[in-house]
Amino acid sequence: MAANRFTIRRAPGAVWLLATICPAIGLAQRVSVGVTAGVPISPVSQELPRACLFQSGVGCGRNDFEMKPYAIGATGDVGIAWGISVETGFLYERFHRDYSAGLIAYRGGGVNFGQQYGVSANGWLFPFLLKYTFVRKKLAPFVVAGATLRHLGSFEGKGIQLDFYLQPYPEALDFPSGRDLDAAITAGAGVRWRKRIVDVMPEIRFLRWTSVYNQPAQNQAMLVLGLMFPIRR
Repeated sequence: MAANRFTIRRAPGAVWLLATICPAIGLAQRVSVGVTAGVPISPVSQELPRACLFQSGVGCGRNDFEMKPYAIGATGDVGIAWGISVETGFLYERFHRDYSAGLIAYRGGGVNFGQQYGVSANGWLFPFLLKYTFVRKKLAPFVVAGATLRHLGSFEGKGIQLDFYLQPYPEALDFPSGRDLDAAITAGAGVRWRKRIVDVMPEIRFLRWTSVYNQPAQNQAMLVLGLMFPIRR
């Protein structure tokens, strides 16, 4: 009997929650899915001074970190009401790091006699954006704002390591990036050009990363082109 009284007391709250959610779902006026490609228009590399394996200047190499000048992925867009929609998806990026260093004696003990390598890693961007489209016409400007998360995978590649006798031997490398997720404050503006079966959506997107760890630059800009196929107009 007590359980029944508890159910009766809780029922109004559940009804209120359903009454709040259902109209929001019903207001969804437009659903689109598509593909997105991006090209960075800000610095994509970070160059540090070159280093040499030997003090004589032999075996010098680069110390650079760069992002490949492309990104590609998929996007989904769900219209809510009054020109507001929610956009999310993913973008794939590729990163590369070159490293070169001579003799290093670590403060806590241990010695690295010299090392050179080149490694690469896959990066995944996950934007979560609110979009406002100003007019519902064939050519309509829009703005977006929200956040972007980035997952950077392990670095893999090959290099050489000097042994105690300063003789090089090859080595394969596979080490984690050190960060599971990074976040960027994201904003952008663009135009939606509505065609018969596809919406063409060029956009300029700005990202300010909250960390500069494994980032070519903290402030980044990207030219994004989306091809969206409406499922529901």
